[in-house]
Amino acid sequence: MKRNPLEQYTKDPDREARLFLFTTVAMVISTALLTIGTLIFILHLLGFF
Repeated sequence: MKRNPLEQYTKDPDREARLFLFTTVAMVISTALLTIGTLIFILHLLGFF
């Protein structure tokens, strides 16, 4: 029988909430960085940088 480490970690509701918050914050930060990078790239193509 194989164990699922994610399932074992999320048995505790506090740990599950912490994992959810971590993934949410990571997604928001990565989205912001992609947006900023895209804007800088467009401005670079237009000759501002």
